[in-house]
Amino acid sequence: MKVSYPQMGYLSIPVYNMLTNLGVEVVEAPAISKKTVELGSMYSPEGVCLPYKMNMGNFLESIDKGADTFVTMCGAGKCRFGFYSAVQKIQLSKTKDVGFYTIDTNHLLTGLYHFLQSVAPEVSRLEIVKQLTMALKTLKALDTINNAKNFYGSRSTTPDIIIDIANQAAGEFRDCRAFRDVKDKQNRVIQLIRSLSEDDDSQPPKVGLVGEFYLLLEPYVNYRVEDVLIKQGIEVKKFVNTGAWVYSNTLLSSLGLYNEESAYQKQARPYLNHHVGGDGLKSVGSTLWCAQHGYDGIIHVYPFGCMPEIVAQYALKNIAQDFNLPLLSLSVDEHASDVGVLTRLEAFVDCIKRKKK
Repeated sequence: MKVSYPQMGYLSIPVYNMLTNLGVEVVEAPAISKKTVELGSMYSPEGVCLPYKMNMGNFLESIDKGADTFVTMCGAGKCRFGFYSAVQKIQLSKTKDVGFYTIDTNHLLTGLYHFLQSVAPEVSRLEIVKQLTMALKTLKALDTINNAKNFYGSRSTTPDIIIDIANQAAGEFRDCRAFRDVKDKQNRVIQLIRSLSEDDDSQPPKVGLVGEFYLLLEPYVNYRVEDVLIKQGIEVKKFVNTGAWVYSNTLLSSLGLYNEESAYQKQARPYLNHHVGGDGLKSVGSTLWCAQHGYDGIIHVYPFGCMPEIVAQYALKNIAQDFNLPLLSLSVDEHASDVGVLTRLEAFVDCIKRKKK
């Protein structure tokens, strides 16, 4: 059995560690590239959204490297994400006889546990729980480093160096086997980033980054929007972080302490009162929170044709109008131009800097 999974930001690092520490042979998909996009688009339904095509491209490239078993997720209410795995499995079976595991995001903790039991049947329950905990701690450490990059990078005269340190730090967590290793690596990187910030008390313009889960977390498809903004002296707050999301939807959810829909439904009122699937409710709730807490602008990133985010966009426009808050919406598919996106980002930054002055 050679297991593979889609690439999405730094998620692959703790997943790789978790599986290899349990004795599972892993075949990692290559880093996302133009080839990934072309392959995924070629073997995907025409009208499906970009995250589906990227995942499909990852799977096809993994098959070329010898993978025969895939794990992915499904389930997001009214979002088409709930049908990804079923359609992908049919398409991949035409290429090769493959195994396919699907983890329901509505039952994330039990789904992950049963998947690990299936691919590592000889491993004890205690070891599985340990590796799940290790993966979660690694994800949260990487979240902390990314947040530090956004905060200190916007306050530094050398943001490029801070961005490089933070982005390369993810690789240092590969092959972590002890909880202490994770904590030590996190502290070392944070101290290094902090040492390169000249003025922690400065108040640069702040932008909230909201939108669809995959596009916010995968730098290749969002044109590294966070890094672009940091280099222009903008502090970015991203409202989707992998570690925080996994922590909330595993441990807190299993203890009955967290329900994502309920949390954001209250926060999004009165601009959106119902769950519309995907991350639509979260986008509206997060934008309203930013408007109420003095943010200087909002960037909304979503896949072309994503219905939950299109519904949310109407509420976002109303919030922007009511609070006089600059809003930039970026609809992305495989045909989007990096030059076009970067030009719009630069113009938006000029707009909020002038408004702040």
